Amino acid sequence: MSMRRYLVFFAVLSTAVSAAAQTFGLEHYSKLARVAEPQITADGQSVVAVISWPNYEANVHDSDLLRIDLRTKQSRTITSRKTVSHPRWSPNGAQLAFLARVGDKSQIFLMESDGGEARQVTTAPNGVQAFSWKPDGTAFAYLTADSAPKREKFDDAFEVDNNDYLMHASTEPTHLWTIAVSGGDARRWTSGKKSAAGPVSWSPNGDRIAMLLHAGAGTRAFDLQSILIVSMKDGKAETLAGSAERHCGRPVFSADGNTILASCPIDGKVKNQNELAVMPLGSGDWVPAAFDRSISQGFWLNPFTLFASTSDGTLGTLWTIPFSGVAQKWNLGKISATEVSLSKNGKAVFVGTEPQRPPELYVSSGPGATPERLTDLHASIAALRLGKTESVFWKSDDGLPLSAVITFPPDFDASKKYPVLLYIHGGPWGSSKETFSARPQLFASKGWIIYEPNYRGSDNAGNALYSAVYRDHGAGPGRDVMSGLEALKKRPYVDASRIGVSGWSYGGYMTTWLIGHYSGWKAAMAGAAVIDLVDDYNLNDFRLFIRAYGDTLTQPKDLELMKEQSPGTYVDQMKTPLLLISDTGDVRVPVTQSYKLLNALKERGQDVRMVLYPVPGHFPADPFRARDVDKRWAEWFEQRLK
Repeated sequence: MSMRRYLVFFAVLSTAVSAAAQTFGLEHYSKLARVAEPQITADGQSVVAVISWPNYEANVHDSDLLRIDLRTKQSRTITSRKTVSHPRWSPNGAQLAFLARVGDKSQIFLMESDGGEARQVTTAPNGVQAFSWKPDGTAFAYLTADSAPKREKFDDAFEVDNNDYLMHASTEPTHLWTIAVSGGDARRWTSGKKSAAGPVSWSPNGDRIAMLLHAGAGTRAFDLQSILIVSMKDGKAETLAGSAERHCGRPVFSADGNTILASCPIDGKVKNQNELAVMPLGSGDWVPAAFDRSISQGFWLNPFTLFASTSDGTLGTLWTIPFSGVAQKWNLGKISATEVSLSKNGKAVFVGTEPQRPPELYVSSGPGATPERLTDLHASIAALRLGKTESVFWKSDDGLPLSAVITFPPDFDASKKYPVLLYIHGGPWGSSKETFSARPQLFASKGWIIYEPNYRGSDNAGNALYSAVYRDHGAGPGRDVMSGLEALKKRPYVDASRIGVSGWSYGGYMTTWLIGHYSGWKAAMAGAAVIDLVDDYNLNDFRLFIRAYGDTLTQPKDLELMKEQSPGTYVDQMKTPLLLISDTGDVRVPVTQSYKLLNALKERGQDVRMVLYPVPGHFPADPFRARDVDKRWAEWFEQRLK
């Protein structure tokens, strides 16, 4: 070969290699930012948000505050502490408060709105969990946990109350304090064994504070909550009528201070989705807003209109909800909104993601306006050859509205055959959306079609779907998942002989349920999977997770149901090669669950492996282990979907 022909050949080869390298892979995880907690000033002129980047060398997420001037669209980072959260503008927008770590505790810091040196305000011994500005800008209300009482050396026994099985000490309750913006001595407002929780909502004139009050400090008292209103004049505290029976949360005062807005399960039943409801103070009557979507965040727009963000179909949407009339969906196109903040004139800034772009900040002036993207954090990711997505919708065998998101390989060719990998969302009160998601894009880059079903229990199509999982944990959702898969298998480019199934948390539960009830799987991966419902109820940290599926779990009728709905009951039918992944310190789904299935399958000679991470949490929180989960997940199926 002549030198000229060699150079041409090498150039063509290099171009081909370069093009092939431009699909999304593990090497791009370091370029994915977390965008969270957007806050807009009351006058709608400035925005701040927390931007976090993975730091693989230190194995942490470095976070800072990004400030954007909405008039000039100029942006700049205004902090350098690397561990910041919870930014909140002062009422006049001249100052910005936020939480930052001092040692291992979070404290309130204060700085001028355009940046500069931040000043520490609090020195709470156990750190600050949440805070809120007083409406006149002179003080903060904040929540902090009590210190454990001093005891003799080696006297470390504790009484089990609302604890998970890995607790080594009792949990101390959280209470309400206030402190002047200038700092100094803080004042305590609540005490006792019941535990306060945020958000903290001031009345407009600053004479009252509304917040949540849990029956105890442990996480297993999470659903046993009421709304407490504390007088800032004399410290008198009163529980808002009906809030305990309705399990209401996220209280917000109206502009005149005479009405409370809250998010409550429909009819007070925790199996139902959350609705927005208001109570004129002193009336004792909760008035729900007629809107059939599960509310994740609600605000007052004016005395007669509410604002909310919800999942809807396969997008995250924003809504204007009048008390009389029809709710109006904001025009977001293919942008899915998550966290949102409103100015006094109704301008919204929100975190949004598009199918081909990871999260950015967006702003919209109203329901009919076209959103404007404010940041370009992920230009390099958006420039890659990413897998295209589409949404499909159908009805379940009993008429429920189902949906799914399908992601295709980046170089999809309809004339070829492709394997399918199911990626089942957790919850079950969540939903898969037609947005950029790193894991499906990584899997699609391997040449697989990714199928993400929204089964009964999902939060994206109204209460009938949301509540249909009640006392039907596996069978009904299993039929929903399989009905969509059967339709997908009929497409000519699907290789029905190469189908894998996977998921984390409830997605892991569904994975083990499906391989115990349906055949034809090439491989499965179940992350943090519930295998035995009774054991999980008795050991986990979150009683509501199971209570919503059955009123109790220790009576004979319930034990029989839990056995029927536990995937481990069907271990003899599990013939699929299975990878189990979990954290050793997971208290939401204790690792004992995975051990039960591992040992049972080994005894039956099945192909099963288990990988554990020696860290706390329901999923690894650090960037290295989080990426390693996806690496192992992908490699398991690469070996088996060839």
